[in-house]
Amino acid sequence: MSVTIPDIESAETVSNGGSLRVPKTAELVANSIRRRIIQGELSEGDTLPAEAQLMEQFGISRPSLREAFRILETERLIDVKRGSRSGARVSLPKVESVSRYASYYLQASGVKVADIYEARLALEPHIVRKLAAKPSKAAIDRLSEAAERLSDYYDSDREREYMLAGAQFHSILMEVGGNATLHFLTRVLEDVTAQYQKRYVTAAIGDEARKRDRAKGVKSIKRLVELIEAGDVDGAEAHWALHLTNTNKEWGGELTLREALAG
Repeated sequence: MSVTIPDIESAETVSNGGSLRVPKTAELVANSIRRRIIQGELSEGDTLPAEAQLMEQFGISRPSLREAFRILETERLIDVKRGSRSGARVSLPKVESVSRYASYYLQASGVKVADIYEARLALEPHIVRKLAAKPSKAAIDRLSEAAERLSDYYDSDREREYMLAGAQFHSILMEVGGNATLHFLTRVLEDVTAQYQKRYVTAAIGDEARKRDRAKGVKSIKRLVELIEAGDVDGAEAHWALHLTNTNKEWGGELTLREALAG
């Protein structure tokens, strides 16, 4: 689907280390296109007009337009196929892009793996309490389905699938909790921790102690769903806080994320 981009909107000053400067033409063009993407006026896969048409609409040169494209490409908001006649395609913001940069930042900052896991303790018990206070059939059905999928992977001794399903349960828990911001933060954390878990999982396959831990994990998650469904607010919150604490002890450690991923 090809779309029309209106002319450049009024210029705004840009802050740069406390000082103000007039933005470059390419920045104004990028701002105009970006604004329409995040406001939902442009959708995933929409094709922007051809370069010649955009140059005419914005009244800019080809180098300025291509610089604007480079800005948006860097932000992963458009995908430009070199040599293609179809023009740039819109790519909506994705959690994975944030997760990737978050991982870089946490590694560069020397953050410990245990610190990342502990962050879930500040998020998930709150949502569990909210769900138990007003349990809905839709939420219980989603959680029960995710718990059964996890149990199936345990029964068939599929460690990698089990690990991914476990991460998915946390994401579904936050999603059905109804707070989009907390769900987003959880997805970022899960994406970061998954990098570490994928390195660990190969060594864990066949480990009897690890299998026992997985069995406890399945039982604990099913128990959480029962407590939420029963409306046991305090019980559900306390149970999940303990579950996360135990999980943190298993997966966390004194290694920094940088050390864990380098090893």
